[in-house]
Amino acid sequence: MKHALRITHHEKWIIILITFFAFAIRIWNLGDMPPGWRDDELINSLVISQHVLDGEWTVYYADASGHEALYHVFNAFFLGVFGANWLGIRLLSVFLGVLAVPVTWLLGRKLFGSWVGLLSAAGLTLSFWSLMYSRIGLRHVLMPLLTLLAFYFFWRGLGIGAQGSGSSDQRAPVPTLRSPIPNFVVAAVFMGLGFYTYFASRGVPAILLAFTAYLAIVDWQLFKRRWHGILLMFVVTAVLAAPLFITLANQPESEARVAELAVPIVEARVGNFEPLLEHIVVTLSMFHASGDGEWLYNIPGRPVFGWFGALLFWLGILMATYYALLGVIRSAYKRNTPHALCTTHYSLASAFLIAWWLAGISPGFVSVPPASLGHTILAQSVVFMIAALPIWRLGIGDWGLGHQRNSQPPTQTPQSLITIGLSIILLLSIAIRDFPDYFVEWPSRGMVRFLYRAEIKDVAEFLNEHPEYADVGVSGLLAGPWDKMALQMGLEEDTAVSVRWYNPERAVLLNPPYSFTGYPKIEMPYEDVLNQVAGDNQAGYYSLQQVDMVHEQQDPICFVNGLCIIATNYDPSTHHLELGFEVARELELPEMPLISNPPPPGVYSGPRLYAFAQLWDENEQFVAGDDGFWVDPYTLQVGDLFLQQHWPQVAEGVVVKTAVFGLYDPLTGERVLTEDGRDFVRVEIGD
Repeated sequence: MKHALRITHHEKWIIILITFFAFAIRIWNLGDMPPGWRDDELINSLVISQHVLDGEWTVYYADASGHEALYHVFNAFFLGVFGANWLGIRLLSVFLGVLAVPVTWLLGRKLFGSWVGLLSAAGLTLSFWSLMYSRIGLRHVLMPLLTLLAFYFFWRGLGIGAQGSGSSDQRAPVPTLRSPIPNFVVAAVFMGLGFYTYFASRGVPAILLAFTAYLAIVDWQLFKRRWHGILLMFVVTAVLAAPLFITLANQPESEARVAELAVPIVEARVGNFEPLLEHIVVTLSMFHASGDGEWLYNIPGRPVFGWFGALLFWLGILMATYYALLGVIRSAYKRNTPHALCTTHYSLASAFLIAWWLAGISPGFVSVPPASLGHTILAQSVVFMIAALPIWRLGIGDWGLGHQRNSQPPTQTPQSLITIGLSIILLLSIAIRDFPDYFVEWPSRGMVRFLYRAEIKDVAEFLNEHPEYADVGVSGLLAGPWDKMALQMGLEEDTAVSVRWYNPERAVLLNPPYSFTGYPKIEMPYEDVLNQVAGDNQAGYYSLQQVDMVHEQQDPICFVNGLCIIATNYDPSTHHLELGFEVARELELPEMPLISNPPPPGVYSGPRLYAFAQLWDENEQFVAGDDGFWVDPYTLQVGDLFLQQHWPQVAEGVVVKTAVFGLYDPLTGERVLTEDGRDFVRVEIGD
């Protein structure tokens, strides 16, 4: 019967405290940080996870360029329990990020002993990288946990570990399973499930394949005893992953995102290796010099470590590489002393870390952007294990490379005050740098606030505090429904606020007269008719404005969908055509479900109502046109009034005589008739 060392009382309480602290800093102020809602979070939950709640079960969803299903199955449970709010969308990631901490400890302990396990778990707990993905509703965070579990049970299946071959602590052994097969099967289950989380998980079998080849070279006897279990592990993994790959083979267009990101590979195929080389250099630099360049998930260019952590990390890389090469050399010379056996374990563990790290960061080599913290998330835990290696090596205190007078292997329990001090310095260097960067610096940056709609969140808070503004407009660029959803999620459940959305580049609301405008900062043709409302009316960079404009109205021309044109105005100097609309009754509009961006293949996600505006010459020939609808019709209420401008581009010297306009559905091309049966309205304007 094999034995594994019992976890000491002190170690147990240390990892419990680390885990509870990890939970505390991941749940703290979760509703306000990130500072608002990003498209990806809303699409993940309100569209893809909603499929699960609607009973649309599959292993792969084609929405948003393709999503594996497992995270969304779990997320659907949280949505169903808590609803579409910060608990329903982000709490799952908190739990997954927290669970990765003790499993990192377990695996680090298995590979190099308790000190590496505890130090890497604590480093992960404090890191900006882990905080980012543990506090946002994205599927990435599930993959590291499943990978850690797969690796842990794989090493249990091998039947070796730092506790058994490199520790002098022989207290309280506890029995483990006689047969390694169950461990390999469990490892396969977690590895197979990993395929249903995120595309980077497809590199996990490559790590174990590379390591198995190394194992055969360095420890042939162990390989011979375990190859049946390892083979079974890969077979079970393949069986579990098969439904995903069969699905992808039947709908290859669903993985458009992978093709979109693989720019270096696309360029290399045509002989241009410069992007690939650049991505490799930038990704290798992400630990010390230049990190992820996206505001979404990083302060652009911010590396994973400060100088002290980076120094330890690269020393760890050198150390792990040395031990891995030493294993090959010892195997070649057949040196088999007790100390050599101890080093063989270190060699195996070191080679495993190097293979894991390289496979984990390789998506950064071949995808856009380089050094992406999301694409390289497979390497998250191993990076902190590697950074812990130099401190662990100091704790061993034995630097001999050959035979030892004492047949006992060197101790792995750091006793030195220097080792303890360096560990504290490492953790402090991470916490002092990463906490302010994540909780203060990153969310306060203007680009982060824009990308996460922090200003819209501020508008919601203002409206919650000022119920007197029950009917208002909010300006935006109408790039999709996500501004509207972000505001709706920020409003209190019992609010009576009714919000109209419009694009101020072309439109203005006359009724209701109050609007939040001024963000983002763009040219607004109606800016002169908006006056700031006196008092405390700022909501982030938005300003509460009241329209001050009297507009001449003509006899209304009403359409069968409930909209009426009440004004037309043509400017011959600019050829701009202004149309005034009134909502005469509840609008009849096509159903507009929430659709991801980008949409699934073959699914239309554009607008369902446009106004067309055309200019004709004296021969009633088309001169120029401009189509669009710069107010969200699905937010309009009976009695609303608004103006919008059409800007046909008329060639110089062309004489315009007639304006023609109307409404249509961009999906079908079908025009909306007027109540008297016309499919367009014609106005003589001259020139």
